[in-house]
Amino acid sequence: MKKTTVISLICILFLCIVLSAAQARIYIDITSPAIRKLPISINTKGPSGAKKIEWTVKSDLEATGMFEFVDPDVPGAEIKADLAVDMSDGLKVILTVTDLIENSEVLKKRLDASSMILRTMAHSISNDIYNIATGRKGIFRTRISYLVNSSIGRKELRVMDWDGYNSKTVVSRGLISSHSWSGDGRFLLYSSERNRKWKIYIRDLRRPVETVLFSSKGLNLVGGTSPDGLVSFSSSRDGSSEIYTIDIYGKGLKKLTRSFGIDVSPVFSPDGRKIAFVSDRGGTPQIYIMNSDGSAVRRLTFEGSYNTSPSWSPADDLIAFVGRKNGKNQIFVVKSDGSDLRQLTFSGNNESPSFSPDGFFIAFDSDRDGGRSIYIMRSNGEGLKRITPGYIKAMSPKWSPYFK
Repeated sequence: MKKTTVISLICILFLCIVLSAAQARIYIDITSPAIRKLPISINTKGPSGAKKIEWTVKSDLEATGMFEFVDPDVPGAEIKADLAVDMSDGLKVILTVTDLIENSEVLKKRLDASSMILRTMAHSISNDIYNIATGRKGIFRTRISYLVNSSIGRKELRVMDWDGYNSKTVVSRGLISSHSWSGDGRFLLYSSERNRKWKIYIRDLRRPVETVLFSSKGLNLVGGTSPDGLVSFSSSRDGSSEIYTIDIYGKGLKKLTRSFGIDVSPVFSPDGRKIAFVSDRGGTPQIYIMNSDGSAVRRLTFEGSYNTSPSWSPADDLIAFVGRKNGKNQIFVVKSDGSDLRQLTFSGNNESPSFSPDGFFIAFDSDRDGGRSIYIMRSNGEGLKRITPGYIKAMSPKWSPYFK
């Protein structure tokens, strides 16, 4: 009996190892310099709502540039595809993902939705497929906040899905300027001028409730947030514009810079230990980096005479920024040690870069098509796509974190 028990335990252990290996299989290595597109077939059965879900899922996955779609109705599709996705039962979707190489089911789950949230369901399915294919978390249920010129000449703060759908106005009072997300995605922070006074506000998106985070004389512009709940901002309360931090409850105000120049646009590194910001202390606007307590200031950009709007990638390895070249504003990326400078945009004026929470995409605004609109592109500059309609003037996108 002891021998049988040992053999059984070995078999169970072997089975667990095999299952773990199967679950850990990566179909797409996104770290590879040359990503192989994954052949995938998507088959839906049900009412028209099911086809809408399929269209959204394909649109999500196509934007990554990692998938090649195989028509499931073409003979031999099971040979051409590596993964098969089946969605059936209409608005109560039974999602099945099958590895056609191993002939094994890698995912099966049921999702329920009304016609009002079909796109939310579709984005969840996209996240599941992306996670199976890459082993990474998908960004398809994240959102982007941005500013829109209203009909009365003010700027409204809006929030939309990552692909531009389901836009909703969050704030329409006063003149809205810079804005940022809290680390958990629950709060939006923004600067607004009301009654000739600039204040920094924080808004709870679940209730919603607006409170004043910081108020003083001068211009007060919010920058970014740290993982431990600090908020960076610039303020001219003492005369010249300097960098400050304060906690999410409006306490613990700390002044970080004291220069003869103008210091603005502070954003925390992903771990909260450093801050990138813009300063003209050297004569022209350039990107600088310092420790989050204001020490060890160093200049990051040296090429060009106008570099602004830094955005830190979630992996802490890249900083995107706006640089002026040949009279136009373009999006650049540079490693956080100042090496490997690359230009990503070449047409029109392009501003306000913001990384997606996985670092794979960058949102920005551009006037390349005439009016100013929000665009997204992959972080290597490929796959550019406009996500706001051309009849509105949209600008200053900020990508949300993953929602907890």
